[in-house]
Amino acid sequence: MARQKGIIKLKGKIGDLSFYKTQDGHLAREKGGVDASRIANDPAFIRTRENGAEFGSSASSGKLLRSTLRPLLMSASDNRVTSRLTKLMTDIKNLDATSVRGKEQLALPLL
Repeated sequence: MARQKGIIKLKGKIGDLSFYKTQDGHLAREKGGVDASRIANDPAFIRTRENGAEFGSSASSGKLLRSTLRPLLMSASDNRVTSRLTKLMTDIKNLDATSVRGKEQLALPLL
């Protein structure tokens, strides 16, 4: 990831370069990757689609937990809770030994 140095800090796109600001500072990156329609349809990207579905499930589970704990999280000064919680949900999902690859789900026991 390129960091912007200098007096002028850019934000937005110029050609294939994207300039943006994060908590880590002003950054720049080059456009890249595969076309979305190819990922959605090409048989070569089956594993990518499986991984995306599982990540989405972990992210949704993390959001449900964050929504439940919102009153407690409001006083927290940590702004990386979302990414750490998604990682934790992914680790829990990976404990699912019964589902086939791409269909693993995070299952919380009902009380």
